Amino acid sequence: MGLYILDVILFQSCFLGLYLVFKKETFYSYNRLYLLGTALLSFILPLLDLGFLAFDLGSANSTEQTASQLQNYFLMGEEVNLTASGQTSNPQTSSWTLDAFLKLVYLMGLSIFCLKFSIGYWKLKQLTAAATFESYRENIKCYSLSSSNTAFTFWNSIFIGDQITKDQRDKIIVHELEHAKANHGVDLLFSEIVRTLLWLSPAHHVLKRELLLVHELQADAVAAQHISKKEYAQSLLNQAFGTQNFKFSNSFFNHSQLKLRLMMLQKKNSSSRSKLKYLLILPLVALMLMYTACKEESKEDIQQLSKQSEAEQLKAQYMYELKDAVEKYGMFSDDMPNKFEFKKDNEINSKEDFYRRNVYMIFMAEKMEEKSTERTRITYSDNAVFEKFKTQTYDEFLEEIKNKDEIIEVIEEEAIGDVPFAVIENVPVFPGCESLDSNVERKECMSKEISQFVNENFNTDLASGLGLKGTNRVYVQFKIDKTGKIVDVRARAPHPILQAEGERIINKLPTMKPGEQGGEKVGVLYSLPIVFMVSDED
Repeated sequence: MGLYILDVILFQSCFLGLYLVFKKETFYSYNRLYLLGTALLSFILPLLDLGFLAFDLGSANSTEQTASQLQNYFLMGEEVNLTASGQTSNPQTSSWTLDAFLKLVYLMGLSIFCLKFSIGYWKLKQLTAAATFESYRENIKCYSLSSSNTAFTFWNSIFIGDQITKDQRDKIIVHELEHAKANHGVDLLFSEIVRTLLWLSPAHHVLKRELLLVHELQADAVAAQHISKKEYAQSLLNQAFGTQNFKFSNSFFNHSQLKLRLMMLQKKNSSSRSKLKYLLILPLVALMLMYTACKEESKEDIQQLSKQSEAEQLKAQYMYELKDAVEKYGMFSDDMPNKFEFKKDNEINSKEDFYRRNVYMIFMAEKMEEKSTERTRITYSDNAVFEKFKTQTYDEFLEEIKNKDEIIEVIEEEAIGDVPFAVIENVPVFPGCESLDSNVERKECMSKEISQFVNENFNTDLASGLGLKGTNRVYVQFKIDKTGKIVDVRARAPHPILQAEGERIINKLPTMKPGEQGGEKVGVLYSLPIVFMVSDED
């Protein structure tokens, strides 16, 4: 909301800046329309979402660099204030935040202007209620004010003090009739409401003043057509002093505008060519639309970066707490607090559960890397599973869970037409098994080669690093597609690191000669159970 108000103020200020270009032209109807129209546009344009007008000011690399800079801006580093026990200490913040204070200031100002509006309107109604009806002039009611020398128009009625001479009254009525017939009172009410809502904007105070001036100039121009300009100007001077102005009315005697009104009376009518100046609003509106479009994209980028920054801060905090708890209790100690226990996807019920689980996995991967050899190091740092733990946000996780059933349906649909390894007519041929004649021999050879490949490449150091004991089963499923490549690898295990290791091993299998069914190459589904035994001595 705050950004929207700032945009409204910015746009109205720009419109008023452009208004200076044709302010002194004698096209008063156009000036009036411009002031009212741009006041409305300043409220409407910031709400428009015209993303197609946005454009990229740099390359992809520069965009990434900008994103990185924004992330650095939002992030405060990994430092977290903790108590001696390792619990997060909640900073003592004042209940009066800056945002709350600004809202209070705005509401106070709004209340004051509403009060002034109400008092001013009430006083004017009291004054007009005491007026005496005199006559109709061109279907406009004229009232007399007792013991008064002021004159003004309120809505579609004219009020004239009884102390004004008859000669002056005729000139004033011509002027005030134009106010009433042009419905200038509606303009004043609109500008007053706008100024009350955005009282903190200098632009909207200027708008009210300029609109009042245009009203007077427009009425002066009509009145000067009935009498000479010199005589009309003299009438203004004679009656301009000792009078009172009203906020919600068009007063004939406005001291602050008198000098400019007299100058404009003597000014020659502007040439028709001067109307071209009003076309300058088109490029200004175009720039505002481009600004709005680019701002919307930037807002989305910043919101995304803000979510990522929040995730990084939470992970940094939870990682600090986990390391402190491991140092205090030991990784697999029964004394570890429950909040540090590993949780599966279906056990995650909050943002804290999600990021603590991910931090747990990242911590375990780091510890395993420290103990792994060069042969197995890629298992952790480059594995897609752990990359997901590092980068996925809580919102992305919720979306993934929401679409889980749909994903399963897609996988099942894609599996139609594939043949299980147990019933394939011609099994895929593992490299080295090409010389065998029968399908049975090639099947046995393939099973043997895959088992041997897994035995040679599986990282058995996982046992000590994860604190595993007894029998641990890893079930792996994958497909040998029509080109012989390994695809759609999925694993299920009692621990995510075992699952990741199973997927890593299978993805390293070599390309094979594809299987055939009915004389055509087909995808072959293969299931592989891996039993990982951990002895008590190990």
